[in-house]
Amino acid sequence: MKNRHLTDSFRCAFRGIFQAFKTERNFKLHVLATIIVLLLAWYFNFTKWEYIILVITILIVMITELLNTAVEYTVDLVCGNKYNQLGKYAKDIAAGATLLAAFGAVIIGCILFIPKI
Repeated sequence: MKNRHLTDSFRCAFRGIFQAFKTERNFKLHVLATIIVLLLAWYFNFTKWEYIILVITILIVMITELLNTAVEYTVDLVCGNKYNQLGKYAKDIAAGATLLAAFGAVIIGCILFIPKI
């Protein structure tokens, strides 16, 4: 059913984020890492541009994790308890996207933090 009001769309979106936080271990780890990284950025007195790069990087990782979770739920919904090779590919590829985003975040984090240490 389509949302009638913009506020309904926002409510559904926030509900999805909270659902992922409640049920997905990796999303919780990403949130914890985000908090630690932002506290370290504050401690090291990052510039505005360093914060911008950091926030964009964090968002990319969080977005890919949410999309990965959506793919996993969709495959599980369609396939149920039956093994499906294409479903496995979809899940593995979505997880791979998240892994690449996380690797990129680590590289960017090293570029931003190592000179400050």
